[in-house]
Amino acid sequence: MMLLLAVGLIFLHMLLIWGWYLYRGNPSVVDVGWATGLTVVGFFYLYSHPLSCRSIALSLLLLFWGARLGLYLWLTRIYHGKIDERYLSLSAKWKMNKPLGFLLNFQFQGFLILMVSLPWYFISISANQHLSGLDYFAFFLALLSISLETIADRQLQQFKKNHPGKLCDTGLWHFSRHPNYFFEWLTWCCFAMLAFTSPFGVLALISPVMLYFLMTKVTGPMTEAQSIKSKKKAYLAYQKSTPMFFPKLFEKNK
Repeated sequence: MMLLLAVGLIFLHMLLIWGWYLYRGNPSVVDVGWATGLTVVGFFYLYSHPLSCRSIALSLLLLFWGARLGLYLWLTRIYHGKIDERYLSLSAKWKMNKPLGFLLNFQFQGFLILMVSLPWYFISISANQHLSGLDYFAFFLALLSISLETIADRQLQQFKKNHPGKLCDTGLWHFSRHPNYFFEWLTWCCFAMLAFTSPFGVLALISPVMLYFLMTKVTGPMTEAQSIKSKKKAYLAYQKSTPMFFPKLFEKNK
């Protein structure tokens, strides 16, 4: 029953995000909807059961993750009216009208939200009332990962501001072409670890496995295709020298 209610909740949430798209004319709002959707469904799972010290602590961690990502996307993209080129390229191939296409796309992303949010379902049904040793490890590793993702995002924004049109390959971007993706993925690995004490909690690994696929096979290649168009040979050289996802280690920075 709880899973069916979550399906309805995410359907309505993405319908509201679609309405926001119609109002602003910017399909990039779905990225904010991704952050808010995962936070909303995670809270729904956690607060569908009696509260405990563990569930309250983990709900604060989820809130920190969602607020950080949602505010970042809002302040750097939606607030300034920036439209992600990925959505323009995607919708240019559609034979249907764009509002209908984005309605279907947003609801498909809602389905992905349900799959990625699975760790929070398993966390919510855990019998543990207090944080275990594994919980503490995963909790603080998640905080570290969120902090490093924030640093990567900040480095990219500052580089774009100081070097418009140039390729950012400094800081964390020297070690990976997508350090923000990597640390986001690592955060969800931590969320999956938090579910291991629950019955069948190992199924929470579906979440980081799916994210890895989406980041390396879908969003990453789409983003890089746009980068090759704008940066040309510089980005092709960057692809040869720097791994896409997992950071190269034990190498001095430039």
